[in-house]
Amino acid sequence: MTDNYDLVIVGSGPNGAIIAAQVHEQAPAASILVLEAGREITRVAGEHLVEADESAMNASYEDLMRRARQIEYVKGAVSMNEIDGDAWSADVPGVFPAAFFGHNFAAFPGASVSWNVGGMGVHWTAATPWPYAEEIPGFLDRAEWDADQETARRRLRTYVGPLVENPFSEPIFEAIRAAVPSLDPAREFGHMPMAGVPHSDRPFARTGPRDIAPFLFDGSAPNVELKTGVFITRVEHDGTQVTGLVGRDVVTGEETVYRGAQVLIAGDALRTPQLLWASGIRPAALGVRLNEHASIDGDVVIDAARLGLTDADIPTPPPGEPFIGSYWSPSIGAERPAHGQLMEREFDGRHVLGVGWYCATEIRPENRIEFSDTLTDALGMPHMTVHFDYSERDLAEIRRTQEVQRAAAEAVGDFASVESEVLPAGASLHYTGTVRMGPVDDGTSVVDTDGRVWGFGNLFLAGNGVIPTALTCNSTLTGATLSIRIARALVESL
Repeated sequence: MTDNYDLVIVGSGPNGAIIAAQVHEQAPAASILVLEAGREITRVAGEHLVEADESAMNASYEDLMRRARQIEYVKGAVSMNEIDGDAWSADVPGVFPAAFFGHNFAAFPGASVSWNVGGMGVHWTAATPWPYAEEIPGFLDRAEWDADQETARRRLRTYVGPLVENPFSEPIFEAIRAAVPSLDPAREFGHMPMAGVPHSDRPFARTGPRDIAPFLFDGSAPNVELKTGVFITRVEHDGTQVTGLVGRDVVTGEETVYRGAQVLIAGDALRTPQLLWASGIRPAALGVRLNEHASIDGDVVIDAARLGLTDADIPTPPPGEPFIGSYWSPSIGAERPAHGQLMEREFDGRHVLGVGWYCATEIRPENRIEFSDTLTDALGMPHMTVHFDYSERDLAEIRRTQEVQRAAAEAVGDFASVESEVLPAGASLHYTGTVRMGPVDDGTSVVDTDGRVWGFGNLFLAGNGVIPTALTCNSTLTGATLSIRIARALVESL
């Protein structure tokens, strides 16, 4: 059986949804098919977990968010056989350590992947800080970048302000601005930009893919279709054009070939290059220059008296909202290539500020994914071995960032050095660069500045793997900004 569409998108996460929304808005007559391997994890397809009714989902999400990091999904395993409990199953939606699929992630143990409608867009913390200085690709026109970033912010519903009315916010601002000063007045410590809508009587409504492209998930656009439970195993092509996508029904095993005039792969930074490799599309940069900012975690108990307040001033968030405040210490470039994500909450009877920091790491070809031509994973796809470590320069930057973290923490409470923890590589879930964008086909990039795979006329890639720079900030908005650009090229192609 064969289906034909103007555009076929693989992946229903934030980037797939953004591109579907942009293309549908600008070319409403175009027929669009979105393919997703996982099934629904929420009652309303594509909604964020924080808005789900199911108590088990809310409990899982609250536990994750309470720790102000996405490490909860990390099991610390290297391979499937070392994981306690049930192994991954196609019938169970969620986020799984990459090791569940049988890969060797000993050097990148924190890596996880989503297997559900909406991808990571139903799990994410919703932080949308924007990149700065060298984090922005220098080969792109800056005016275009700024305009595309604003469009991405609108699609993600980025909000900058308090989560709840909180008398601690301004004293925390004042204390940390003094402890961690910024040379750029526009990059001072303040509220974390968050994707969503604030409410006084219920949790902050984090943006999910259904908020980006509602028509994709509710079926209201007759020429746009979402098919779930379809795992794409191969891209058929003649060397310059994609001729079809082979999809396998994860329940029945039946194969279908889907055809589109234009094809977009909007998977994650691990499985997108894996699919290309399995399809014989193997540019020199595929899976190479895997990058992730180092993640440094910690908590400090807030000393209310130090801030001129008392514990009686601690606000109570709406039921189901795990945070009192969400704050951002932006990178200021080479002077301080480190970004702070600080989450205020009550935890175990204590008023705590999570002091998480990310610092940029070097982009190096040694950090890469090795694909096997003989071994396969639980899905029958090429086995992956990740090679990743920190350079001496990275380790020095981590130490410098820990000093920044300590200065910020000690501004609001007592913070011991043992409270600072460098998380396992991969734990941020913000990995980039494996199908990176570049201005010329010189062997260091996989796609051109429109997201089109070098040498192909109708194969496009999107997602965090396309990001070519070393980030300090959370990667979602940067990837989304590139998706706005890629969507524009797709519309022109259609």
